[in-house]
Parts: sequence; structure tokens; C-alpha cells
Amino acid sequence: MGRGRAFRALTLAVLFLPVCIRQCYSQAAEDLDHGTKKISGTVINSVTHDPIGRALVYSADERYATFTDGQGHFELSMPDLPQSAEARWMGNGHPVLQVRKPGFLSDRGQQVHADTSPNQKDVTLVLVPEARIVGQVKFPSADAADHAQVELYRREVSDGFAQWAPYAQVRTRADGEYRFAELRAGSYKVFTLEAVERDPLANIPNGPTFGFPPRFYAAARDFVTAETIQVRAGETVAANIAPEHQRYYVVRIPVIRNETGPPTGMTVSVHAQDHRGPGFELGYDPNQNVIRGALPSGSYTIEAASYPPDAVTGVANIVVANGPVNGPPLALTRNPSIEINVHRDLSGADNSRIPTLSAYVTLQSADEFAGERGSDFPYRSQGDAPVLEGVKPGRYWVQVQPTASDMYAASVTSGSKDLLRVPLIVPIGASVPPIEITVRNDTGEIEATIEGEPIEPAGAEPSAVFYSGQMPPGSQPTTGPSVYCVPLANDGGPARWFNGPVNGRHVLQQVPPGDYRILAFDTPQQLEYRNSAAMRAYESKGQVVHVTPGQKAQVRLRAIGSE
Repeated sequence: MGRGRAFRALTLAVLFLPVCIRQCYSQAAEDLDHGTKKISGTVINSVTHDPIGRALVYSADERYATFTDGQGHFELSMPDLPQSAEARWMGNGHPVLQVRKPGFLSDRGQQVHADTSPNQKDVTLVLVPEARIVGQVKFPSADAADHAQVELYRREVSDGFAQWAPYAQVRTRADGEYRFAELRAGSYKVFTLEAVERDPLANIPNGPTFGFPPRFYAAARDFVTAETIQVRAGETVAANIAPEHQRYYVVRIPVIRNETGPPTGMTVSVHAQDHRGPGFELGYDPNQNVIRGALPSGSYTIEAASYPPDAVTGVANIVVANGPVNGPPLALTRNPSIEINVHRDLSGADNSRIPTLSAYVTLQSADEFAGERGSDFPYRSQGDAPVLEGVKPGRYWVQVQPTASDMYAASVTSGSKDLLRVPLIVPIGASVPPIEITVRNDTGEIEATIEGEPIEPAGAEPSAVFYSGQMPPGSQPTTGPSVYCVPLANDGGPARWFNGPVNGRHVLQQVPPGDYRILAFDTPQQLEYRNSAAMRAYESKGQVVHVTPGQKAQVRLRAIGSE
């Protein structure tokens, strides 16, 4: 699978150059009115720092391209256009170069971006080598199963919180080998999906059914106890898996309808041994209104959920003990709706400027597994609607964005819970106290200067100066230092990032009063700032600042280098 993608990428790269050349000639009449600018440089491996040959370097508008030579060197001639014309295909007024090559990745996929300043001719572009996880699925006998489906999960950080999310799935070859390629450095878990016994001597008509339950690397029976595979850039890790042969028993669980009738589009999750996680599967039969399938002996929690407008959830516990199970009925209860109340704190500075009391509220899953309990999509309040409809049971981080840009949520509570510090708990079959939000507008400002960072010409505009909420990789700057503002534990709230620079200064505006740690990195990061243990590594780094209403705090930082 990975080999096929690499071949297609290489084919596209080979075909891409003549297209760029043709586009370049089509613009000749326009470009001849201006001088040309030659940009030369080298493409290197981020791990070994060796030059990379036959890498495709091209302009952001895809009009100019070339390949590197055997020493990783390239030269690219582009028109020296005036600023007004450059704006079509340049970033921050500078030519933007991109580079790609099969077998190498970057934080934004298979492309690396680099701005070149007006007087800069030599640039260094860095490509990150792909990582791989390979192995073999070894069944007890050659006739046990033809192929196996192998699932890969990756630990992802979103809004400062780490979750395990499905990343890729492959089918083993005839010899049982599998391969996950084009992986970024990170934490992974790998396991086989359930497989049916194919040996005709094992499964006879009207006889017992045998199969292979999910098997997690290495030799684990559930996701929680599975070994985490730490993969570095350019590394290949071997992970062999040996599924167990077990007997399966029929499971049938009736579903109690709610007052609106049988649900549609219902999903069923199966968790073994009181450990949440993927692996086992059962299905819902809407004609019989039952959950049915087969499982090996063990203890299981069955969760069923449907989507709006009839959003309901139910849970049942069963034990399979060497025999079929007609489980206890699973009762579906309507998902609760949560009221939202927004208040104004009149003690802040210039509160007369607050135009409304409305705010957008988003619930982001705080469950360990992304995609569970409907967490594959966040719940959002719509416009001025004071309620979140049909929220599925689970744990959620509450994010608040007031409708006016100069406002912030000074406090967010539900009952006795401070939702700036802890997740909101939504139970099954119970109501949730309203979310109470207090808004203020007495913000401050933080200005950061990074040691050794070049100063931009006067009048230059920053690529980004303010972002509130989570820090998605696709929205962060691709070049230059990235600066982050992380609230300390006693202040809560989301972290934010800001980038410039303008005359060597990074500016973060509308900062709520409180204590923050300011961190600068030479490459974009996904900080797990909601995890106090993960953030201890930065306690001696960056600077801590205290922001008071109306204050402009200034810090000077040294960028933290990539490991």
C-alpha cells in the first residue's frame, strides 16, 4: 500500500516538471519586463543532514521547478517581480519554495515550505524521512486464515489533550506480512481485527464456531495493555503479531425502545475486560430491534448510540462464559441538552463596550479514544441559541468564544465544576447543570522577541498575530520560530500561539489577566498543555509572565531547538 503511494507520488513528480516548464513559458511575455532572480540552495535529510538528490523544488504557484542534483543542490530562476505582482504567488512578499520527494514527509504532509527574503539567494530546505512499522501476522496454521486486517492507531494531540485515533488499516499479504509506511515520528499501537477461522476442519456445519479475536502488539488482549510503539523519523520498527484461536458464542441483546420509537443509524461499541478501546464488534438489527453477533468468553460492556434528531444512548454489561448469551435488555435514554447562561462582569475596565452577552460554546471530546461516543464531531451552540442539544454521554473540554473579539470567558462552570480546569462530565440518563459563563473585556497584551531572529523590514505585516482556542497544525506558521502562550495550572483555559514577526516582535493581543508560560520553538509544536506531567519538561524553559488588565508585558526568549 505504501509502496503504491510512493510510486504514484514519484510518477506525479516526474510529470510535474514539464508542466511547470510549459507554464513558465506561457508567462514569458509578462516576466521579460522584469529581471530574473536566481535562488540556489540545498535539500538535506533532517535526521542525517545528508544532501538529498532528485528532490523536486518548485515555486508556490507551480510555475517554476527543478530537481536537485546528486549533492542535493538546486538552482531556480524566477522573475524579480514588483511587490504587487509577487502577492499572487509569494508569502509575506517573499518567494515561497516547496520541496517534495517520495519517502520523505514534513509536518504538513509531503511538502516543505520556505520563504526567501528579497536579498537571500542560498536556502536550505529540510525533508523529514518517513518512518515505517512492518511485521508479520502469524496464525497457528497455514489454513487458519487467508489474510488479516491490521489496524494502526496514533496518539494525536488536539487542544492540549492527547487521544488515540485510528490512523491507517492494511491487509496482510499472502505470506502474512504487513507494512505501514509514510509515518511521522510519534506514538502508535497496532493490532489485528477479528478474523473467522477458514479451516474447513475447524468449523463444521451446525457445529461450534471458531475465530481469532483482536490481538494487540505485543501479545496483549486489549488496547489499554498493548505496547506503545515509539517511532522516530526515518526509523523502521518490526512488530509481529500472533492471533489466538478461540471459540465464539452467539450474543443477542434486546434493545428497549424509547418513546419516539426505534432509533435509526445506531452504532454499537464493544469494550472487553472493563478497558475502553477498539477491537470487538457487534451489529444492530433494526428489524428485530436487537444487538447481535458473536464473542469469545469474557466480560464485555456494550454501548449503543444513535445520532440526532433522536439522539439516545444505552449501556449493558454481559459475561460470555463458554455458552451463548441472551443478554439483559439495553435501555436507550435520550441524550441530555445543556443550557448555557452568559453573564457580564461589570468590575472590568471599560465594560460599557461589551455589545452583547452571547458566546459560541464548543464541547471537544476528552475521552481517551477519538471517535468514541460521537466525539468524532464537536458539539457547538448555534448563533445565540442558549442550549447544546442532545449531547452524548462522555467527558468534554468546554471551549468558549465570545461573539465580540475583545471579550474573554473569565469563568466557566457547571454546578461546582470549574470547566476552565476540568472536563465536563455528561452521564447516561441524567441531566447536566447549566453551563454558566462570565465574560469580561479587561485584557492585556504580550510582546515577545526571539534572540537571533532576523528583523523584518519596516511596514511588513505578520503572517498571524492572534489565535484563540486549539492550535491545529495546518494553521500554524511553516517557517521561523513559533511562540506559544500557555496558562499555568491555576489559570486554566486554552493555550494560544502567535507568530510574526513585525520588526522582530511577536505580539499576542487580548490576553486575559493571569499567569502564563511563554515558550518559543524553532518548529511548530502540538503542546499537550492540559497534561501537567507532560508540561513539567518545560518548567525550566521559556518565561513566566503575569498579565494585568490593560498591561503590555514584554519577554525576550531563546527558541527551543528540535530534538
